[in-house]
This record gives sequence, C-alpha cells and structure tokens, in this order.
Amino acid sequence: MQVDVLREKFLEFFKSKGHKIVESDSLVPKDDPTVLFTPAGMNQFKREFLGFDAGFKRAATSQRCLRTDDLEKVGKTSSHHTFFEMLGNFSFGDYFKKEAISWAWEFLTKELKIKEEKLWVSVYKDDDEAYEIWKDSIAIPEGKIIKLGDKDNFWPAEAKTKGPNGPCGPCSEIFYDFGPDVGCTEKGCNPSCSCGRFVEIWNLVFTQFNRKEDGRLEPLPNKNIDTGMGLERLSAVMEGKQNNFETELFQPIIKKIVREIEGQRPFEKRSLSPLFYAIADHIRAVVFSIYDGIIPSNEGRGYVVRKIIRKSILHLRALGISKPFLNKLTFVVAEVMRKPYPDLKERQEAIALMVLNEERNFINTLNSTEALFKEKFSGIGSKADKVKAGRIAFELYDTYGIPLDLTREWLSSEGIDFSEEAFNEELNLQKERSRAKSTMKGDVFDAKGLRLKLKETKFLGYKECCIEARIEAILNNGKEVEEGFAGEKLEIVLNQSCFYPESGGQVGDTGEIVKGDSIFEVTDTQKTDNLILHIGSVKSGGFRKGETITAKINAKRRLSISRNHTATHILQAALRKVLGPHVQQQGSLVGEEKFRFDFTHFKGLSKEELGIVEDTANEYARGRHRVEVKDMALKDAKKTKALAFFGEKYGENVRVVSVGDISMEFCAGAHLENTEEVGLIKIIQEGSVASGIRRIEGVTAGYAEKFIKEEKLKVEQENKRKQELALLKKKEKEEGVKVNKALQELAPKIADKAIKINDINFIAWQLEGLDMNALRTLMDLVKEKAASSVIVLGSKVQERAFLVIAVTGDLLAQGIDALSLIKKSAPIIGGSGGGRKDFAQAGGSKPENFALAFEELKGIIKNLKREDK
Repeated sequence: MQVDVLREKFLEFFKSKGHKIVESDSLVPKDDPTVLFTPAGMNQFKREFLGFDAGFKRAATSQRCLRTDDLEKVGKTSSHHTFFEMLGNFSFGDYFKKEAISWAWEFLTKELKIKEEKLWVSVYKDDDEAYEIWKDSIAIPEGKIIKLGDKDNFWPAEAKTKGPNGPCGPCSEIFYDFGPDVGCTEKGCNPSCSCGRFVEIWNLVFTQFNRKEDGRLEPLPNKNIDTGMGLERLSAVMEGKQNNFETELFQPIIKKIVREIEGQRPFEKRSLSPLFYAIADHIRAVVFSIYDGIIPSNEGRGYVVRKIIRKSILHLRALGISKPFLNKLTFVVAEVMRKPYPDLKERQEAIALMVLNEERNFINTLNSTEALFKEKFSGIGSKADKVKAGRIAFELYDTYGIPLDLTREWLSSEGIDFSEEAFNEELNLQKERSRAKSTMKGDVFDAKGLRLKLKETKFLGYKECCIEARIEAILNNGKEVEEGFAGEKLEIVLNQSCFYPESGGQVGDTGEIVKGDSIFEVTDTQKTDNLILHIGSVKSGGFRKGETITAKINAKRRLSISRNHTATHILQAALRKVLGPHVQQQGSLVGEEKFRFDFTHFKGLSKEELGIVEDTANEYARGRHRVEVKDMALKDAKKTKALAFFGEKYGENVRVVSVGDISMEFCAGAHLENTEEVGLIKIIQEGSVASGIRRIEGVTAGYAEKFIKEEKLKVEQENKRKQELALLKKKEKEEGVKVNKALQELAPKIADKAIKINDINFIAWQLEGLDMNALRTLMDLVKEKAASSVIVLGSKVQERAFLVIAVTGDLLAQGIDALSLIKKSAPIIGGSGGGRKDFAQAGGSKPENFALAFEELKGIIKNLKREDK
C-alpha cells in the first residue's frame, strides 16, 4: 500500500465520522511558548481543548512534527526519527473513550485489514473503563490487554507527581506484533518488553483530568480525545517491514546515497550502516524545517537545523562523500512528498540552495581546521590547563561543528593533553539548555488568548475607512470592564471594524473611535482569538460596553501602508526576474514611511544588480497594472501557482492578490487598486539578515521623493565640503610655500647668531606664531647651516610654548644629549618633553619663560664634561 493512500485513508475515514479535516500546522508553533518545534498533532488545538469554539468539535490531521530529544538514537534504531508525520483524531468535549477505541479498532482491522490476532493493547493500570471497553465491546482477549503505569500510559508521564498543571489523563496504546520469532523469543514476551517484537502504532489519550497546583486531579467538565499514530511506523507495518527506514518513505533517499558512493568506489549493499538511515531521516527534517521558514543560524530553532545539517555532512564524510551532496537529496524528498506537499516541488530549488550554502561553509571549516586549531589552542602547551583545553574542544564542537575525534587527533599530534571530562560537562550543560528550550515550559496548555466568549470581529476595512459599530468588550490591563474614561489606556473589541490588525508583516491601523464628544485614540490594532483589539487611550469623555460608536482609521496613513504593501509584491516580482525563481519571501515589515523585504539569495547584490531591480520595479509600477483580489478555497488557490510565504499556515479560504500578470501571491493585507498609485519606488538599503537571507529596505511616492532630495542635498553638501577642503588645502599649500620660503631665508641668520660656550656653538632663538611642524622644519634648515652646535628654538603660539633642541652628530658622539637637555629645560616653560638623543621637543604653558630656559641650557653646557676632554 502506498503511504499516500494510507494517509488519505485515515483522513477520509475520520471525515466519515464527522471530523473536520484540518491542514497540518507549521513546525513553528504559533503563539505557543511551551515548545520549540511542533512535537505532536494536538499542539495546534490547544485553544480548542481549553474550550475555544473554532466551529468544530471533532478534527483529524496528518501533522508534520519534529523532535530532537533522541537525536543520537536516530538511525541506530528502527523507529526513532527527528521529522515524522503524526496521524491524529481529536474530540473537544464531544465523544470519549468508547468511540475513540472502537473507531481506532475499526480503522486498523476493517479499513486497513490488519489481522486482529496481530494486535495487542495496553491501558493505564487504574483505567477500568478503557479496560472494559477493550474486553467487552471490542472483545480482545484479556491476555492481550496489559496494564501499564504512569511512565507508559499516562499523559504527561509525570503529571501526577511533578506536573505540569492542566489537562491530563490516561492513555491506551495499540501495538503490532511481529511474531514470536522476532526479538527476545521469550514465551511471556508482551508489549512491555523492548525487544522489538512489538511496535506501538497508535496512542489514544483520554484527557479527563485537570491537574491543580497542589497536585490534585479534578475531573474535567468536558473530556477530550487526543490520539497520535506515526505514519512511518504504520507504513512499515503495512509494507511488512520491521524497520521504518526500509519503507518507501526512506528508500529513495537511501538509494540516492548508495548510487553516489557506488560512483566513487566498490560498495557492498547487503548491510547498510546506521549512517544511511540517519542521513535519510535528517534531510527530511532539514527540508521541512526550511519549508516552514526556519533558517539555519546560530540560535534557537535555526541552531537545531544547522546542527542537523552538520551531523549529516559528518555522516556523509564517514561514508566517503566529502563534497557537497546533501543538497541533492532535497529533490528526492520533494519527489517522495509531492502528493501531500505539491508546493514543496516548487520550493525545492530554493531549499536546496540554502542547504548547499550551509554545506559549503561547513566543509570549508572542516578543511581549514589546522588554522582554527592553532588559533584556538595558541599559548596552550603540553602542561597547560587540561580543563581549559577541554572547554575549547567543546567550543569547537558546539560553535563550529568540529567533531571531538578530529580535535583529539590534532591535540595528540601536538602533545597537548585535554580533559574529556570537562568537554562532557560542557556538553551536558548544553543538552540541558537545549532540553529546557525544546520541552514544555509551565502549564501544558499555556496558550495565549483572551478567552472572551465573543463572536469573531467582522473586518470591513478592505473597502471602508469609517463605519458604525458596537462595543462588545472593554479591557483594562487585560481585565474585562464595563466602561472606561478619559486618561485610561484600554483595549476595545467591536462587533465589526475597519481597523486592520497587525499581521502578515503589515502594521496595525491607527485612528479614532468616536461617540459624540468622547474620543478614543487608537494607536495600534492587534488580533487575538479572531477578535480585533483596538489599543489606545481615552482622550475625552468615556465609553461603555454595548454602545454604538463611529470607528474611523487614519486614511492617509493607510494609503501609505497600502502603497508600500503593493510595492513589496512588485519588488518580489522584480527580484525573481533579475536574480531568478529561487527568490522567495522570508519576511516583511510594511509600515507607513517605508517597507522591509527579506528574501532567499546567497550573496549580496551588486550596485548594478540593485539598479536593475529598482528599474524593473519602477517599470512595473508605471505599467498601470490593475491590482485584483480574489477570495478562494486554499486547494483552488494552490492550483493557480500563487506565491505563498514560507512557514505561513493558511486556512481553508485564502485571499489571492494579483498585480497584473507580473505577480500573484497569497496575501491578506491592504493594497492599492492600480500600480500607478505606488509612485516612485526607491531602494534605500540592502544587506544580510542570516546565511542565505538578504534584506531590502525601500520607500515609495512622497517618501521616496523626500529621500532622493535628502540624498541630493547630502551629495551637494559633501561636494561643497570637498570644494571648501580643496580650497583650504590650496591656501594652506600656498601659505606653506610662503612660510617655507621665509624659513629658508631665516635659517642662515639664526645660524650666524651662534655663541661659543665651553668650545661648543650654542644657538638659541625665540619666534612668534610657528607651530611645532614649522619649528621642526626650521630646525632642519638651521642644522644644515650650523656645524658642531647645540641648537635651541622656541615659539609662542597664543598662550602655548613650543621648544625644540637639536645636537649635531659630532657633539652627539661626545656624549651631548638633546633628550637630556629637553627634560631639564621643559619644566621651566611649564611642560614636559621627549624624543631622541639627536633631537627632542617639548610643549608647555609658559612661553614667557623662554629666556629663563635658554639661560638654564647655557649653564648646563658651560658645566658639561665632554667625553673627548
């Protein structure tokens, strides 16, 4: 049986039982702080389990899931996976144990025609109700119903003793028996044995209790059903395989790896190593993570994806594949999953490029480990701190992905000892941090929401800017109140609204809610539980629940936002035309003054490319293309090939926005009616957001014209500054020429003023207005004219004193030292100095003391004892 048929059979079966078929949620849980990734089918229904009315009481899904708790086991066992699909049926206060059990049995034995004797079941040790249903209603022999404890048959497993608080309850599991010849072959073997003979295929959770803070279990007024059946395990059973990796879900991937190896060397296929299975599993996890908008990075979900990619690359290297290859498996995954995820085929190239980029970077790191090792372990010798070396080894493993074996081998060759215990200690701490991020935090059902029992706010803002509406609720600090008055910050819920709530990257509307002289200023608009929240403060008067008001948005602001939103669609079309179809939106922010657009591309855009993109976008804008909007069923919209945002989950009906024949996208945002209303589109910035993700910021219409004027003014000011600088330099040069000429004329006159002291020519001269540079130039000129001399020049510039002393070479050889002379004379002019023995300089604050300094120097030279005497 094909796995696609198996998936479809499950959904159709529960559809016939009155269940609403709900599309799989993203791997990124929305508004759910309790988990890092979507780990089970029930996660997207937390609000329904809490009593939120979504319009249905029964649901069934095939949910894509990702778990990393058992990452090290993947490939080594027959059924551990990171990515998997979970088939599930759910009841929100509707049917309970009898229906859940009987329908599960009916599906397995009647629809799939699994032989009844091949199935065993387990129940919670205290759940007599479930036991009786299996024994009496289903007629399973008592010997094939086993009772298990909290660890195996209560959800969550430690809820009764450790929590978390919230809905919980007993489980009943259905097992497939591969037969007495499999596993331990013991006579008394049953599903509680982990030998491999029995595989759990379906878990039925009966959430009938609410755990309180003190550990008490209170019966829930509305009991729920939450079931989960791994599609991979069920597929293995139906294909008669004991190992999930031998099924049609994984074999095409494994065969691709085998063919790559066979092309390089002789290969024995009879016994595949666990590495093949691990790679086949990991590439599915990587592909669907990126499909859901998780970009490989160094933090959060992106770090997990990057870690999985790097483990796969290391596995491939161990198999002898050292060049980028993992990216090629993306296309195999897309082909295997084409039936449930047809749009994956369209995105496969962009996903493959992202994986290729990660491969190249990591392979380059692995190929340059010698330099990295030398850098990180520099200064650490054989007797160095072993603990420090162990921690560095972990840093290389954690940050760069370098396996410990590679580090250990290099350290051994360098004679450096390291503490593997320190490495493992850091590793365990990291695992605890990861576990804390990826497992449940707080209550299991810590779902965000207002929990107001109100009907969905009707949105009229696509066509209306001002409407009449009724106040359905007023919130003050999150608590519902009857009224609010001037000065109070509130959140108001209306029965209908023209205010667009922030979503899809578009900011929320602002405006006013008015009733007579009473005014409520709306500063932001958000959406929770299908209710539009008008956030702001009462400026005058007051408002009461139930009153009729006038709601009006800031229409001018909305027009600017609409203009920018349409511009992002035009920009994406231009980017895809210029750079290629691999360009896919990764995020956006559409505001009043500017827009931001993130997209997949693997290098920065050149100035020329940016110019072509901008020109193309403006050409589209000037083309007077009509912007048309259609509300369509999701399944029909997908057939149109309209672009969808990576990672976004769409409902049964979607809004498709078309810009002429240049763009078609799923979009719920506000738009113009014609592209000519966009005006000028100006790109103001382009840069990197993450590996393989670029960001463009832009402005339109008046803001674009303002930006161009400001840029033009900046250029004009810069040109003016350059001209003034050039003129100044010219003047300085001319002045410098004049000064230099004057100094050349002055130098011989100063040299002629030498006096003899102790058979040494002593020259001292005071000037006005020469800075230190000019003084040094003059010194060089005087020194050329004076022989066997000590030369002292001083200059007063405003209230500053500059002093330079030079000693000719012959006197320097006799032990006369300019540096020594400057240190003794500099304090007299109120400063200090330094330099060389042949030349020294000083600055001070007492130019009036130059004469005293000169006299001091004369006295020093008079008393000198020269080395030649």
